[in-house]
Amino acid sequence: MQVSVEKLDDFARRLKISVPGERYHQVVHARIRELSKTVSLNGFRQGKVPAMVIEKRYGQQIRDEVANTLIRETLAEAVQQENLRPAQTPSVVKDAEGANEFAYTATFDVLPEFPEIDVTDLVIEREVAQATDADIDRMIDTLRRQRMSFRPADRPAIAGDFIAFEFVISADGVRIPEEGKERGLTAIGQKAVMPEIEDALVGMSAGEEKSITAEFPADYRDERIAGKSATIELSVTRINEGVLPEVDDRFAASFNISGGVDAFRREVRQNLERELGQALSGRLRGAVVEQLLKKYNDLAVPNSLVTSEAEAMQRQAVAEMTERATQAGQPVPPPPAVESLRDLARRRVLAGLLLNEIAMRNSLRLDDSKVRLALSAIASTYEDPSEVVTMYQQDQRLMNSLRARVMDEQVAEWVAQRAKVTEVERSFKEILQPGS
Repeated sequence: MQVSVEKLDDFARRLKISVPGERYHQVVHARIRELSKTVSLNGFRQGKVPAMVIEKRYGQQIRDEVANTLIRETLAEAVQQENLRPAQTPSVVKDAEGANEFAYTATFDVLPEFPEIDVTDLVIEREVAQATDADIDRMIDTLRRQRMSFRPADRPAIAGDFIAFEFVISADGVRIPEEGKERGLTAIGQKAVMPEIEDALVGMSAGEEKSITAEFPADYRDERIAGKSATIELSVTRINEGVLPEVDDRFAASFNISGGVDAFRREVRQNLERELGQALSGRLRGAVVEQLLKKYNDLAVPNSLVTSEAEAMQRQAVAEMTERATQAGQPVPPPPAVESLRDLARRRVLAGLLLNEIAMRNSLRLDDSKVRLALSAIASTYEDPSEVVTMYQQDQRLMNSLRARVMDEQVAEWVAQRAKVTEVERSFKEILQPGS
């Protein structure tokens, strides 16, 4: 095998690889002979199909498969031989597959040549927190609300009630709906409707009517009243109040936990501590990355990786904006330009490369037990954790993303053990419910 390397710029490389044609043609002919003995074709006995018939019907498919396999094998050999580290999947163009040679060209960016990465002078704040009895109580209260039942309430509406109501909107000759009334359902306090409507519903009783004035936002989904003041005629049709279940053995059993309330509280504590541990690991990774980027921000990275990351960020932004707009019944806004995302994309790329380089140079290996723990923490936040675990195990993309995250957190932990670290006490709520 002959290999030549051309340096196109700081990162781009072009490899020209030539393999003796005999190696390629021998495999093609062997594959044709193999198929002639196994393939079934009308008019021929099993195993008696002439090679020329196989060549005519399957020749191009066989040559393509052999070429792809040969490229994959020889490219890996060439990259190793030349001590290259591709930053992404090479772009391959087949040049020849004649009698004398099989040749192709591979173009790709290589990873940067990093200097020594010294982490001992990094100054890192490590957040620490514990799940207290009060945190356990709050989580149990949340679980109770998830299992809340409802009953009619013969009294004025208060916070927490579920209210069924009807309404008509009038403004500048516009009536919504044109005939009859619109129907609505909301829980007081969840801010699922306009503030003026929610405020008006508080204190109303079933059968009561009220007229209010509201200012509709400029981006309201109905252009006829967007940005205008309108009159809303409200009438309450039904008030339901929530009834929280008692925290007893029956309640614990409803979560498939035997052993009563004490066992239930232990299970809740374990889940919270597992979730808290994962959140703290993520925050430590963020703190480590921030300090690494400050120290090594001047390092250059392949432009192709930055572009790929910016395009991935754009796709994610589009998906999120589409979901929000759909839920709000509004048009999807234009996506952010890829160029506007390049600075952040470059930081992400550099961070990933630095963490990978630290792992490689220090022979850090992924701890499968930590992957299982992370998956368990994710699954514990759902009603049926086993379904979530199965979903991850059956989706290679999800598992690869999880493994990458855990590996990054392992590297961050390794860095923190060698850097200048100061512990900062936080509450459970600050870590898992910031801004609430």
